[in-house]
Amino acid sequence: MSNPVMNNNPYFRPGASTPNRYEGGAGTRTAQQNPYAGQFQGETKPQYGYQDAYAQDGYAQTAYAQQGGFAQPSPFAAPGQATESMTYDDAMTKTAILLGAAIVAGVATVLLVPPAVIPGLAIIASLAAFGLGFFAAFRPMVGKGIAIAYSVLEGVALGGLTGLFDMFYPGVAFQAILGTVIVVGVAVFLHMSGKVRTTSKGRRVVLTVLIAYIIFGLVNLLLMAFNVTESLRLVSVGGIELGLILGVIMIAIGGYMLIGDLETAKYAVANRAPKQFAWTVSLGIVMTIFWIYIEVLRVAVIVASNNR
Repeated sequence: MSNPVMNNNPYFRPGASTPNRYEGGAGTRTAQQNPYAGQFQGETKPQYGYQDAYAQDGYAQTAYAQQGGFAQPSPFAAPGQATESMTYDDAMTKTAILLGAAIVAGVATVLLVPPAVIPGLAIIASLAAFGLGFFAAFRPMVGKGIAIAYSVLEGVALGGLTGLFDMFYPGVAFQAILGTVIVVGVAVFLHMSGKVRTTSKGRRVVLTVLIAYIIFGLVNLLLMAFNVTESLRLVSVGGIELGLILGVIMIAIGGYMLIGDLETAKYAVANRAPKQFAWTVSLGIVMTIFWIYIEVLRVAVIVASNNR
């Protein structure tokens, strides 16, 4: 399962028909015409000595896709124009830019905004980021402005909340940052090594867990809002708070989703997506990383509060 932002375009699906790859199209190459793309036809062995770590799993990483230099027609370009293809490095570079924008916004919020103002600012920024992310999820392609604006808003919200939590529980900010770096690093390693790949069954399980988690969160909020009970996260299960158990599960789910995001980026490159699609890919990746950070921060706060 990958981020919903990357689910609304055929470029992000394996083997899908895209505007720059269809049978009989002038100026294009189909899977059958490309001697390097045998995996489109169900073959598991790379041809002509071409070694691709993703060949046996249907990623169809062609020589043209790796080089990113085979210009293809784009559904967003003017008729008769060709556009440069996206590369994996494009997506990773823009992901770094978005993460950098969020970090700068978060640090600026902690250093420049008075603590008394941060809660209200964080709520506003969170709602704005949610609305922008929801809008992006229904777009076939996300532009640079939307991607950067979303990252800045999330940086303000998460940076402000992290600063406040660190005032009450010194050290949780460092723990949250370090924990997120470790989770993301492990996910990237597992993806690059090929030791873990997402599957259709795994994606269904993840989707089921996420839906259940969202329902749990809504019910919990309603019960707390009407003073029916305290947070359900405080319920003890085998001597461990339910919130801590759920946090660990969600961190693992986030790592699995990040692997799916990285796989989807490979699909986009293999499908020769236009270069501007890199912003869509990078936004989907940073959304997942932000979610992992939130869950890691939640776990760090729970552990710190229990140790007091």
